[in-house]
Amino acid sequence: MKAETGTHNIYVPFSRSDYQLNNVLNTEEREALSTGHKRTSALSQQGPLSSLLRPLQDIADRSGASDRLVRIIISAVLAEIHRTGQPCGLWESGKWLALCQQHRSGRPLIAAFAFHLGSFPSPFDLPHHGAPSLYACAIYGREFFTQELNRLTEALVSLGYKRRNQKNQLSALLGILMMMNSNPQLESFTTDLLWRAQKYHDRGIARTVGRVSHALAAMGIIKSPVRMRNYQEWREKPTEDIAQAWVAWCRRWRETSVLRPRSRESQYSFILRCGLWLAREHPEIREPSDWTMEICASFIAAVGRMKVGELSLGTAQGTRRSSRSGEPMLPNSRAGFVYAVRRFMIDYENWGWGRLKFSPSRHLSTPDTPLFRQGVSPRVIDDPVWLKLVWASLNLRQEDLLSEIHYPLSMLQAMAVIWTHAGLRQNELMRLTAGCIIPQSEDINRDDGSTIPAGTLCYLNVPAGKTSKAFVKPVSAAVKKYVDIWLAERPGEQAALTDERTGEKVRFLFQFRGKAVGRDIINRTVIPVLCARAGMPQEDSRGPITSHRGRASAVTALASVPQGMSLYELMQWSGHSSPQSTMHYIRIRPTQLAASFVKADRVAHMMSVLIDHDPDAVSLTGPAIYYDLGDSYCMNPFWSNCPHRMACIGCDFNLPKQSARGLLLESKASVKRYLEEVPLTVDERAVVEGDTEKLEAALRKSGKVLIR
Repeated sequence: MKAETGTHNIYVPFSRSDYQLNNVLNTEEREALSTGHKRTSALSQQGPLSSLLRPLQDIADRSGASDRLVRIIISAVLAEIHRTGQPCGLWESGKWLALCQQHRSGRPLIAAFAFHLGSFPSPFDLPHHGAPSLYACAIYGREFFTQELNRLTEALVSLGYKRRNQKNQLSALLGILMMMNSNPQLESFTTDLLWRAQKYHDRGIARTVGRVSHALAAMGIIKSPVRMRNYQEWREKPTEDIAQAWVAWCRRWRETSVLRPRSRESQYSFILRCGLWLAREHPEIREPSDWTMEICASFIAAVGRMKVGELSLGTAQGTRRSSRSGEPMLPNSRAGFVYAVRRFMIDYENWGWGRLKFSPSRHLSTPDTPLFRQGVSPRVIDDPVWLKLVWASLNLRQEDLLSEIHYPLSMLQAMAVIWTHAGLRQNELMRLTAGCIIPQSEDINRDDGSTIPAGTLCYLNVPAGKTSKAFVKPVSAAVKKYVDIWLAERPGEQAALTDERTGEKVRFLFQFRGKAVGRDIINRTVIPVLCARAGMPQEDSRGPITSHRGRASAVTALASVPQGMSLYELMQWSGHSSPQSTMHYIRIRPTQLAASFVKADRVAHMMSVLIDHDPDAVSLTGPAIYYDLGDSYCMNPFWSNCPHRMACIGCDFNLPKQSARGLLLESKASVKRYLEEVPLTVDERAVVEGDTEKLEAALRKSGKVLIR
């Protein structure tokens, strides 16, 4: 029944042509079947019943059933042959079912007889069939079933699954797959077979189908693992209240667009919602070519007034009500709505589908108002909290892992160190490849003559992101250290997977059990583990700690230190396409800003002072001092404490600059210019702080008239 090949046995199907199967019983066979004693004796004496017994015995021999059970079931089959007067190959399925009802423990063996000799298509036809693995063993042979089960188990163990209980969880599903496929060889399994098995009524077995797909992909039997779910990734949206011509253009755009699936579906939803607005406000507009500049203006005005939940499409399974329903839309949502319609219109014209009566770039541009523009303000993690997270990423322990986490410690630590040291977006971090780290093999000579020794840092290959092509950035050598630890412990040779953004086949760095880790693992797993290790909550003064806040903290730290990276260098390191994007991440710390303010505030309150060191100008109080008041000088050496210094015009100490003495003073070589800090009076401070009434009073004191 099997043939030996390189590493495993190939299944050889049961062939009825190998046996002499007659449609009628001869006289000798009838005589041998006439009594129970003769039938029992014939089991060991291979006499007149040999043609009937040979196929039954061969099927039973490979089934793995006990000798006692085999004798009981074969005796029961012979008795039924005697009763019906027909060989078992001519029985209808009803007779096989009746026999199964009489011998519950022998059902797998009876099903094997029926499967190979009779008209019984599958054990699934039994009203109460037992364990699928027992039926598969009886039908295809216990030895072959065990071999294929071991192959599946070893493939999963090589991907990182625990060996314990693996066979128990796989055996039932493997039996189902073998019987559904009518071929027990793993090499014959297809993706379509997995999808059919996924609908099996036993939900526990159905959940294991995805795991088997990873094993089959690792063995090269199918191209890639199958994401097994009981739901569609995108539910079709109802379009009953939208003009069908508009719906047709929207669907054509979705089928043509090369955007990523999530972005494409989001924009498809927006342009369908635009169709709802058209049906309500402008039912005469059914196609993009019907739009005018007036319709564009009306649409943007409607979006500016739109509330959350308005123009909701819902789904075939009902509409999920938002907690903000009825409140004004956020600026980003308004801008996204306008952008989706603008892009749809641009693509409509660029793809040659028609001509528009307006310019989408001009007449559907996003208004530059607070309703549509929300400034980017990355929330940098508080310095003490960020430093604790960096420390925790370098000092994780096995006991720090939460009980429900099944990922290895080395993988989570490598991920945490990259998050705290490399300033990557979450999507970029998840798409790093296994060979992304390049060591610094040579010394680097600095411009100031110093040297960076080899091994001080390493180079990280960052995949193409939303704002940049693939690039290389220097990072701390700690990143390479922990990535190497993870790669050394990474189980088996992980199958190459498709990068959704680039379409390339790559081996992801953070790939476990044959599939890429979940995209939200940083927020839901890594950050909670780091916070637990650091002994602090998962939020700071600015709210919950997230993956992107970590990126903002890493970039800001490099920009805020003395002699930090320049704006252009930081732009290259961050992977931004323009310095404007980088500017959002450069936030001066409040303490640094306060120190700068005190320094600047002191300089702002200093007065330019001229001191004449000419011996002829020396008085009893010392050298002659002149305070520069702009258009004149004050010769009062105590001007800084003078209570009338805001009304200097007409004062005896006031010296106009345009006077002969003033011009002479500026030309004297003995005059030196200094700065003196001047304390502000109450009136002057009010003027500085913008008190209009005080300003008018000060001008009246100086003899000037405020012109209104």
